[in-house]
Amino acid sequence: MNKTKKLLWIGFLALHLAIIGFYWWQGSGSLFGTDGNNVMIALGRLTGLLAGLTVLLQFLFMGRMPLLERTFGLDKLAKVHKLNGKLTLLFILAHPLLLSLGYAGASGVNVVDQYMSFVFDYEHVWMAAIALWLFVFVVASSIYIVRSRVKFESWYFVHLIVYVAFFMSYFHQAEVGTDLIVSKVFAIYWIALYTTVFGMHVVFRFGAPLYNFFRHGFVVDKVVRETGSAVSIYIKGKAMDRFKVDPGQFMIFRFLAKGLWWQAHPFSLSMVPDGRQIRITVKEVGDFTQMLKDLKPGTKIMIEGPYGVFTDFFGIANRVLLVAGGIGITPIRSLSEQLAKAGKNVEILYGNRTREDIVFWEELNDLAANMENVRLTHVMSQDESFEGEQGRIDAEKIERLVPDVAQREVYVCGPIPMMEAVVQAVKSLGVAPEQVHYEKFEL
Repeated sequence: MNKTKKLLWIGFLALHLAIIGFYWWQGSGSLFGTDGNNVMIALGRLTGLLAGLTVLLQFLFMGRMPLLERTFGLDKLAKVHKLNGKLTLLFILAHPLLLSLGYAGASGVNVVDQYMSFVFDYEHVWMAAIALWLFVFVVASSIYIVRSRVKFESWYFVHLIVYVAFFMSYFHQAEVGTDLIVSKVFAIYWIALYTTVFGMHVVFRFGAPLYNFFRHGFVVDKVVRETGSAVSIYIKGKAMDRFKVDPGQFMIFRFLAKGLWWQAHPFSLSMVPDGRQIRITVKEVGDFTQMLKDLKPGTKIMIEGPYGVFTDFFGIANRVLLVAGGIGITPIRSLSEQLAKAGKNVEILYGNRTREDIVFWEELNDLAANMENVRLTHVMSQDESFEGEQGRIDAEKIERLVPDVAQREVYVCGPIPMMEAVVQAVKSLGVAPEQVHYEKFEL
């Protein structure tokens, strides 16, 4: 079913590409077969249309649209968003370059003079020129931020510039876009496309969180210390039984407290919702997370989501292997209880450095002790005093501890290198790719 949905989305995108290609050819196809300058002009118009489409796709991919996110997962959309951003920049740069070269060659003027004529003599093109350099700044800054490990907040604020560039780039399309001027139908389609995509982006990215904020009035109930480096935050509100979130999903939280309100970060649900409260569990690894332990009861919270496909929604097999590393236990904790209560056979492999790093020690042990269909195995990588499994969770341990792994649905959550190693290990043991579930988040 999910493959069908993915194919439908891909077909939907292909349809729009076909529509754009058709109207571009209707307006500019006659330029082919004449001379090289006209070919460059035609290609310049095409790259302009493709730039507009890929910019819209950027807003669509990260617009938190439930149907799209539920089909692909926000982590996969984030990867496509990064790749599409580079493609967008290529089209944005190629568009004025090809037009300037084509028109300069046709009229016998200098390329720079032709470009300056576009900017200053054509309506709203000066705004598009500024938008171009804003897009360049965003992409270049994003690459620098990722490679330099600069804080997430810097990346977030840089990306806000895209909204300014988006609006500044639109007006010249309507005023001087030849293919849009030639066809009234195409112009109406283009306006409808922009309005629909950006409208959905605003509704789901900003409207939905505001609606839930006023509907449920999310506040901090209490903060509980789990380990020396992890705390759980219990969140309550109004009509919590109507706030639908599945075990394994995550949400994006903005705590409206001094020093925190301007930051938003994703955290997984760490217990099965009981209709009265939800819980997230956070490892203190940076300035933001270290401040969460001091949250006061009653602190208001903005919540985006829930998101994620790390759930039982796509699970088919009645036997499940859950593999967690460190704080990656948070979605596994809620998912394990849901699966166990559904009657599925649940194996949990939980890797940590030492006994003191284990989150939910008592909860997990109680779950395994009280439910016959749950078995829990702890694996320590740096604790020689631990009497159980030692080392890392690898193919040898998985095959020995869970010999029927090939017949199980496998869920993996933890540090990215650990997830990649475990995914490769279970596939080498015969687990089909569609039976392996994980979400990988990278800036």
